[in-house]
Amino acid sequence: MVAKTLLARLQRGLVLKGNIWIILIQSFIGSVGYGMLFPIWQPFVLSLGASMSILGGLRAIITLLSSVSSLLWGKLSDMAGRKPFIVLSYALRATAIIICLFANAWPLLILYAIFMGLSASFQQHNPAIASLIAESVSREERGTAYSVIMASSTIASAVVAPIGGILAMMWGFKLIFVGCMLVDFFSIMLAVFFIEETLKEVHSEEKFNEPWTKTFRNIITPESHLWGFYISLTVDAFAWGLGSYILYGMLVKTYGFTKYQLGLLSTVLSLVWGISQVPIGKLIDKYGRKLFILISELVGIISLVGWLFSRSFISFAILQIPFALMIATWVPAIAALLADSVPMEKRGQAMGRLQAFRGIFAFPAPYIGGLLFDTYGFRAPIFTNLIGAIIAFILIYLLVKEEA
Repeated sequence: MVAKTLLARLQRGLVLKGNIWIILIQSFIGSVGYGMLFPIWQPFVLSLGASMSILGGLRAIITLLSSVSSLLWGKLSDMAGRKPFIVLSYALRATAIIICLFANAWPLLILYAIFMGLSASFQQHNPAIASLIAESVSREERGTAYSVIMASSTIASAVVAPIGGILAMMWGFKLIFVGCMLVDFFSIMLAVFFIEETLKEVHSEEKFNEPWTKTFRNIITPESHLWGFYISLTVDAFAWGLGSYILYGMLVKTYGFTKYQLGLLSTVLSLVWGISQVPIGKLIDKYGRKLFILISELVGIISLVGWLFSRSFISFAILQIPFALMIATWVPAIAALLADSVPMEKRGQAMGRLQAFRGIFAFPAPYIGGLLFDTYGFRAPIFTNLIGAIIAFILIYLLVKEEA
């Protein structure tokens, strides 16, 4: 009886109900596969003869197409429901992974980048999923819901990241790709059979018959009270794209880090991220979104300063702690603030628009960061990232408004 009571309290405290359970499972199993992929992805690309600028270029393609597709999938999910576009996202991501199984030269990875970008699921930014989460809980539970799902994925990644490095060293990269493909297929099955649609009014004839010019204008035009929010976060995306997005590749090139060491870095990142995520989500729900967006940017700045002066594996491992806290704070605070600021029938469109603004204006950043590295070395993209993060912090403080 006591155990049942404690379990019920735990479920209430972590808002584990309905769709949140299904998304939690999808997030967990997805991280088992992609948690092993993340630390070995950049070494895999480099092993096919790519340079750092090419690595950054592939990331730029993913960012750009993810932005465009997020804009489209977000709008369509407001019209036809969340569930179909969650299934589509997993299907496109699985297709991207299948391409990796047959890639024997880096140009083939352009196809991977195209399908991964179109999935709008790179690093869990899919607008249909983000909207579904917001609509499956009350307003006061959104920060916690986002945090619980993120915590499950990051803890799973922490466990499997070094395993991915070891498996890649022993049996090659293809085993990791097969694992990612299988978890995506399983996630599709979960979405098809168990997710309940949260958007009650779908397939509105009025919406589908709307002139395309008006539809396009509505898609790309932010709500007037969110202009500062979009501008600030777009600057942030460009800044962090310059350095952090290609960090692992730079560590391999500059300091000779092994795939196993990269796996350990991912483990530290994921453990700190996962352990801190739920408490941070509770604090975001209690004290507000903007405060923690500012805290996140500030902690990120501390990480960048540390990267500038670090040379050893131990130093970079320690600096994964503030970097993880930055991410754990940033994602739920941003998602919750945006969900609070728009009505349900426009939420998917708003989620997609944010991803689009960040991606379209920031997509050259990884490529520029790669060129800076190839020309000037490790510290050039990191220092440029730092300057951009400071500017983003100032803009967030001045421009971002939080709904009461």
